[in-house]
Amino acid sequence: MNRRTFLTTTTAAAAASHSLVRATQNPPRPAGRRVTLLHMADTHAQLETHPDYLPGEMPEIQDMGGFARLMTAIKRERAKVAGPSFLVDSGDAVQGSGPAAWSQGEVVIAPLNALGLDAFVPGNWEVVYGPERFKELMAKLTAPVIAYNFHDTATGQRLFAPAVTLEKDGVRVSFIGIADPTTTVRQPPAQVRDLDSTRMDGLREFVKATREKERADLVVIISHSGLTVSRQLAREIPELDVILSGHTHERTVEPIIEGKVLIVEPGAMASFLGRLDITLGEKGGIVSHEFRLIPIRAAEFPEDANVKALVDASLAPHRTRMNTVAGQTNRLLMRYDVLETNTDDFIADAVREVTGADIGFTNGFRFGPPLPAGPITTADLWNMLPLDTRMKTGTVTGRQLRDYLENELELVFSKDPWKLSGGWGPRASGLAVVFTAMNPPGKRVVSLKVNDREVDDASHFTIGGCERDGEPLAMICRLRGASEPKIEPLSVHEALVEYLKKHPVIATKRGGRSVATDLPKVVFSQDATLTGTINCVPRALRKV
Repeated sequence: MNRRTFLTTTTAAAAASHSLVRATQNPPRPAGRRVTLLHMADTHAQLETHPDYLPGEMPEIQDMGGFARLMTAIKRERAKVAGPSFLVDSGDAVQGSGPAAWSQGEVVIAPLNALGLDAFVPGNWEVVYGPERFKELMAKLTAPVIAYNFHDTATGQRLFAPAVTLEKDGVRVSFIGIADPTTTVRQPPAQVRDLDSTRMDGLREFVKATREKERADLVVIISHSGLTVSRQLAREIPELDVILSGHTHERTVEPIIEGKVLIVEPGAMASFLGRLDITLGEKGGIVSHEFRLIPIRAAEFPEDANVKALVDASLAPHRTRMNTVAGQTNRLLMRYDVLETNTDDFIADAVREVTGADIGFTNGFRFGPPLPAGPITTADLWNMLPLDTRMKTGTVTGRQLRDYLENELELVFSKDPWKLSGGWGPRASGLAVVFTAMNPPGKRVVSLKVNDREVDDASHFTIGGCERDGEPLAMICRLRGASEPKIEPLSVHEALVEYLKKHPVIATKRGGRSVATDLPKVVFSQDATLTGTINCVPRALRKV
């Protein structure tokens, strides 16, 4: 049974007690009531103001975000609402920076709690410090943590309540949490030991039962499954009202509407806040709506003093390490492209050189704050690569390499939303891939070159990459079956430092390492690519 059939399968669990707040018998409500949903996602431990990318604006790189400025934006928006407001987070909050990694997420907790969330859904990176720490961190949050599809494999029980129904000023909203179903498939095994995120059975029946039992005016899914999967959820569960999406870091400038379901995603890195205003009918449901994506520009939002103090206190023990200079870049380093980024090119170059392999791989991350020309600090390196692990090397054939790349491309460009996992193409050094993104599975790679020579199936190449905790020795960056595998003496972060010692000033630029024959040279939005739409792309970007 696959995830699609799971959605329409009725289970006993779906009919069981399923919400943190039970319904009471309430009289009919008047039509025309207003409710505001404030939405954040994928803040990735970016507690302080940082550069971010606003293509088409002048300048395109601006100082944005940080929790203290985000708090100011939240207060402003709440002061302007015409009815009750709810603030929710679609997850990926405790991972994404050096201090977050060094404290196993602790630096995020107090500032995140101070924002006053009404509900939180764990993202795929909440598990990064292992299952025990994952549970500890979620227990520290003051907001209800909800996830329909996170289970303990030993007991079969959910880790969190699947939903919460909240009532403010006579408006009842049922929030259902959906974690990324691929979390426990895609993340390193040690991070997700005894956890299962794949159980989506009975979700549609659960949605319908929630509306009836909770007498909800709105039924809202808070999703960390990504924008394209959120679209699919809306098509398969038309009884929903809203999906507040996360995981793919997309910036919707207007709601995507599937049937009658509204879908929005509010960017990432605490650089944006989404505001969805809804007018309700007499029996609930949406009569009208309005959405704004609010950029948290430093020039427009001063820092909230209380949250700034919490952030400063959290980061104080880590300042010296954060500010240590490791090198310099003479070129803006960016990670805002599905195909290739010079941030990942820099990391892959370091892995390749330090290991001496023919090909250097990095698993990459979806996005991250840009780094303008200037010093590269330890904090910057950890923003680029928010975890550390030992490196491995091994030998693979051309056939293995081709099969691996075909599988990775299917995870990015599959026509079946349920097969998507990850939002970027191959990230490598010494390797050049030309592919056709919209081709069928297994038939995308057009050309494959290693060190400028076309690859045949019988060729052999050495590869260097990361060790993922809990995986077999012969798996390197998700490429299975490498021969003569071995652990290298340095970790990936140690390799970056060594590389910068030899190349103290870098100017890495995109080199055509990953080219799609049927896509533009720069691809900002995975969802726009897969669906042929532009409403998930910032208006200024439409000029690119």
